[in-house]
Amino acid sequence: MAWSERQTRVLCCLLVASLIVVVGCSRRGGGGNIPKTAPVSGIVTLDGKPVDGASVVFVPAQSPGWGAYAITDSSGRFVLKSSEEVSGAVPGKYFVQVTKLVSGSGETQFLVKEDIEHALAAGGKTSDGGSDVKNVLPEKYSNAKTSGIEVTVPETGLENLEIRLSSSE
Repeated sequence: MAWSERQTRVLCCLLVASLIVVVGCSRRGGGGNIPKTAPVSGIVTLDGKPVDGASVVFVPAQSPGWGAYAITDSSGRFVLKSSEEVSGAVPGKYFVQVTKLVSGSGETQFLVKEDIEHALAAGGKTSDGGSDVKNVLPEKYSNAKTSGIEVTVPETGLENLEIRLSSSE
């Protein structure tokens, strides 16, 4: 089954964001050269309800920069990390993208660079060869530049950051 233009755009946006995070992390040498980070935690809601299994990506507003990412838990809460070894985010301004990808079977999909490459190589199918993957959140949030969400992380960090998404926008 062919992917729709929207699904292709979502995957491309995720690939770009993943590459930004991967490139930023690789430049840090596994955490050895990473600038000091600040703790960042919060909650993602859609129309006031917590969103579980959402990917949250902080894309630095300036280049070079270091991205940060998280996956929300069952109550919509997240804690950012800059790499597998380094928690928090480097202080600065970020554009934020939020996606929740599910397969046709309704299972949440967490796509990383390798998953996207596999999906594209498999002709646009999920890794299990099953149904298409789609973003169940409003499309505008799947791109850091169009999401309208900007966050500045101070050196002291952020606790209980609320990322409020709306299905009516």
